[in-house]
Amino acid sequence: MSDNFFIKNKTAIIVTALAVTSAFGAYYYYSQQQETSSSSPGPKDSKSSSEDKSIGGAGSSSSSSKKNKKKKKSKSSSSPEPAESKEVSSKNTKYPINSNGSPALTPEIISNLSDQEKEEWAIQLKEDGNTEFKNKKYEKAIDFYSAALALKKDPIYYSNRSACYAALDDHENVIKDTTEAIKLKPDYTKCILRRATSYEVLERYEDAMFDLTALTIYGGFSNKSVEQVLERVLRKHSIKIVDQKEKNLVLPSAATIGSFFGAFDEEKELASLSEAKEGGEKFLYDALIKIQNNTRDGYEEADTLINQAVNALKDDESKKAIYAVALEYLAAFQFLKNDPNVAAESINQAISLKPRPRSYVFRALINADKSSYEEALRDFKAAEELDPTSPDTFYHLGQLYYLTGDLVNAEINFNKAKSLHPNNVYAYIQLACITYKNGNPELAYEKFTEAKLKFPTSPEIPNYYGEILADKGEIENALKQFDISSRLQEKLDRFSVGALPLINQATVISRESLERIGEAETLLVKACELDPKSELARISLAQIKLQKDEVDDAIILFEESCDLARSIEEKIQAISFAEATKMQKRIKNDPILTKKITELMRQSGAF
Repeated sequence: MSDNFFIKNKTAIIVTALAVTSAFGAYYYYSQQQETSSSSPGPKDSKSSSEDKSIGGAGSSSSSSKKNKKKKKSKSSSSPEPAESKEVSSKNTKYPINSNGSPALTPEIISNLSDQEKEEWAIQLKEDGNTEFKNKKYEKAIDFYSAALALKKDPIYYSNRSACYAALDDHENVIKDTTEAIKLKPDYTKCILRRATSYEVLERYEDAMFDLTALTIYGGFSNKSVEQVLERVLRKHSIKIVDQKEKNLVLPSAATIGSFFGAFDEEKELASLSEAKEGGEKFLYDALIKIQNNTRDGYEEADTLINQAVNALKDDESKKAIYAVALEYLAAFQFLKNDPNVAAESINQAISLKPRPRSYVFRALINADKSSYEEALRDFKAAEELDPTSPDTFYHLGQLYYLTGDLVNAEINFNKAKSLHPNNVYAYIQLACITYKNGNPELAYEKFTEAKLKFPTSPEIPNYYGEILADKGEIENALKQFDISSRLQEKLDRFSVGALPLINQATVISRESLERIGEAETLLVKACELDPKSELARISLAQIKLQKDEVDDAIILFEESCDLARSIEEKIQAISFAEATKMQKRIKNDPILTKKITELMRQSGAF
């Protein structure tokens, strides 16, 4: 479905970091969201008051949370600004200092101290380190905190020294010190946040995500600001992974290609090419027949034939017009493989040889995909001027208006397309959807009924009608329409909607009832078999696997979905689900966080 449940609830999946079953974790997350919707953001540290007496929130020194204040502060902006400039005085120190005013402790001196003296000296060293920190003498403050740590391994001393390293952009040492502090105090949220910040700076995104997820757990899943940072880091991590992947230019699902070409009028050149016996014209004719037949495997064959046609026709001066048609379809297949720049070169060459309305429409779609809407509109205008009766122009212009939210102009153009090409089922569907979006569901139902009467064997109509019924909350009727759509698809030779009604049916079932999750899984397994290139089938099945706590299977499916996805944004989204699920496994293997989640769930009544 267009409003896929899993995609809409990505944040919930990321931040729950389920350590038990996914269903219980989701229950806890949603109950917390309802109970704490008005709570104020910010990590809570139940024992932070003692540190606040030292250098307060210096742990956020590298954080970006304060950068947008009206008065810019230093990197250690979350620590108190020095009220006065004062130096550590040697007269008041209990410990020896060197000529530079830094502590001069040796192993021998330390070994001769009593436990009480060690405690007293360490406290004073910490306080004097705080003074140096407030004066922004971070290197000297490090000397004091290091001396305090030589006397006592205290998490606050590690934390304060890590704040100095953060102010100096020494993130490796920030990580070392915060790690030591967290070993001594696992729920030390200031150090967890500071370490996460340094991990992010060093592009160690997985480690940053782990710490940020831990913060959401210690915060009872109620810290919106941390969730936002977690999403940001997850996105950075996912972009990095996608960027490192080898770019494979492959065709998408046959259902995607079928809906693309299915909205165009019948190719007028088919008749003139039907007598061709060999060469480029024969290759082109066979390719167009493969496209028209709309089978699952036919598009791969059509792609090969189009390339053969282009190569055979390019040097034949007498066949420039047919060569231009071959280039149009070459551009269309390049566009479907998500290679828009090469597609633009091919379509420009076709237009320079012999422009047709369809060549301008293809170019308009390429421009619209790049968000070059002004150029796309110019192409549609050129197509209309070339042939005011071409339905392709008006249908795809209507699509552009529909996708950009201009329903008035979308409706005008879909009606034109419908009148010029009465057999374009998609025009009828789009007009019914616009009517529904305009707040008139009863009239929308009438339009779907009209379309059913005209196209009684079309799987597309009950599928999209089912989506509207599901959106309206008429679940049983929606499921019935999806079932009709999938049965019609089974009886057709052409691929049409492919696995989409199965995916929609499974999505609605899994959203409505956990008890029917096995039924949803069966439908999605069938969808993956029916359409091996459907990324949506895999990402939906992965959701079911998560709900069943079959985490490893979910990760594989998410990663496969990333490889199948057409756009960069879809790839990033799919891989972000995979990486969030991997983080779930890592959290599950942490006994302290697992115990905390179980405790929170008991408090919420999830058990």
